[in-house]
Amino acid sequence: MEYYFDSEEFKASSLYKTFINVNNGKGILKVEASTAQDAYPLENVEIIISKMINGNKVIFYQGFTNDSGIIDGIVLPTRKMKKDVNDVSDIIFTTYDLLAKYPKYNIEKIYDVSIFDDIKVIQPVTFPVTELIEGDRDEQQG
Repeated sequence: MEYYFDSEEFKASSLYKTFINVNNGKGILKVEASTAQDAYPLENVEIIISKMINGNKVIFYQGFTNDSGIIDGIVLPTRKMKKDVNDVSDIIFTTYDLLAKYPKYNIEKIYDVSIFDDIKVIQPVTFPVTELIEGDRDEQQG
């Protein structure tokens, strides 16, 4: 099944209760979409943040980058950070799938994004300029 995280249907499910009991912290995600080695921001890149939970796809966020290529302030549930970090195993987080679609050129990229409690994570989304050249590559070589 596919659920939206904020839907009444999902919030009434045992999936939600189990997930939120473990992920009772909050982290923030900022997405920056660009091309030409970050020189040119990309507007209208669709960003979908999701996670598979017990075989069900849960969509936590869906939106488009602004004219600066940015979406900021996406708040996502994550595991609470331990008070004392003594070992690398004490650094806990929740990983989400980020799908970036640039419909103007029919290109998609998939990223794994780790979200940490009380921390803002910045995820660059880069599309190489060679992928944005209009037309079929085979025709250009001919």
